[in-house]
Amino acid sequence: MSRPPLTLVEGGAHPPGIAAALELGVLGTALTLVVSWMANLPGAFHDLGRFQLLYVVAFALYALAVLRLPRWSALPHVGWAVLAVTLATRAAFLAAPPSLSGDLFRYVWEGKVLAHGFDPYALSPADPALAALRDSAIHPFVNHPELSAIYPPLALAGYAAVAALSPSVMAIKLWCLLNEIALVVVLLAWMKRRDLSPANVLVYAWNPLVIVEFAGSAHNDPAGMLWLALALMWVERRPIASALAIAAGVLTKLAPLMAVPFLVLRFPWRARVIAFVSIGAGLGAYLAWTRHPDSGLSAFGGSWRNNELLFHYLALWTGSDSIARAVAASGVAAVIGFALARGTAPERATQLGFRTALLLSPVFHPWYLGWALMFEPLKPSWPWLVLSLTMILNYGVFHTPAAGRSFHLPLAWRWVEYGIPLAVAIALFVARRAQPRRRLRSVASAA
Repeated sequence: MSRPPLTLVEGGAHPPGIAAALELGVLGTALTLVVSWMANLPGAFHDLGRFQLLYVVAFALYALAVLRLPRWSALPHVGWAVLAVTLATRAAFLAAPPSLSGDLFRYVWEGKVLAHGFDPYALSPADPALAALRDSAIHPFVNHPELSAIYPPLALAGYAAVAALSPSVMAIKLWCLLNEIALVVVLLAWMKRRDLSPANVLVYAWNPLVIVEFAGSAHNDPAGMLWLALALMWVERRPIASALAIAAGVLTKLAPLMAVPFLVLRFPWRARVIAFVSIGAGLGAYLAWTRHPDSGLSAFGGSWRNNELLFHYLALWTGSDSIARAVAASGVAAVIGFALARGTAPERATQLGFRTALLLSPVFHPWYLGWALMFEPLKPSWPWLVLSLTMILNYGVFHTPAAGRSFHLPLAWRWVEYGIPLAVAIALFVARRAQPRRRLRSVASAA
């Protein structure tokens, strides 16, 4: 009996084609061009309507990229493409002067003060003892000159190191850019360790809010986010390094404190000791240096409010700003306790804590959202991504406000800002609940 001829039967997953790679390249290039156009405006805040229009276009391109993630996940070397667009979009903003926020000038000033041997925690920019350091390029633009430094000691050390080389806007922008590029590289490594596609990192790295706030305004949050990402990535395999990283994150920005309870439970005892001693000693010194009423930390924790929605109603309900702050803090603590009781993974628990804290906070500046967005590559959430679109209203509604940077978004517009993402969340919830019913009806009709 003769054998039948062998035939090849095509099966399995199709490898990604050139069309998918071209699509990724076209979207990345288009996003870079729109971001470059935004960066080349004479001043984003002074041409806010056009800036916000371009921002919407950039977000549309970004949203399309997120929707196409499954198509690109298996592309070879896709991480390099994500990193290339990350570098290009950040480079576009490098020469652009900060317009939406003046925090960058504060970084330069405090680095300069520390580099010259003065104490920025004790001396505000308006203090006569610092008169010799005042110049026309930086000092006139420092915000809240009556308040001394708010930033933790490792942040100030970074500013001082930069100021020792060049006390300039460009130098600090480069410093912030290097921190964020390092964060993106760590996220790429983290995705690989989690057996996720490097393409997922574009959910963070290509987000227009992240680009505008960290490349354009050079907010220093990525310096703390970098250490937090390292601590979470190393928690299982390198607990000592993780403990040192979370301590460095907390002493750069206070936000990584959110992750400490979830990390220490997974640390062996040596790592716990390192974490508690280094964080305790560093925070103890920091709080001692900032206890006086003229410190930025005292002002921020005691009275500042901006872009809040839930906290607005907490304050109305309690009749007291301070009680409302205590209730909000209790809400965050309850969520942390719930996550601990459930044994939630550190990265998921930290993300949940950040989301809760942002929604309950009396201060929610747009760049704060970066702390939640850094977790989005693990599992994108459309309501939170849409919030990164609507947050741009915080600077003004389609035109530069007459109040300048003292502008506070009216309550009705805050409902728009938060209400659109809420509507997306409700729609997605309803759609998920309807899917099993549709499947049951389909099976019944087929039978």
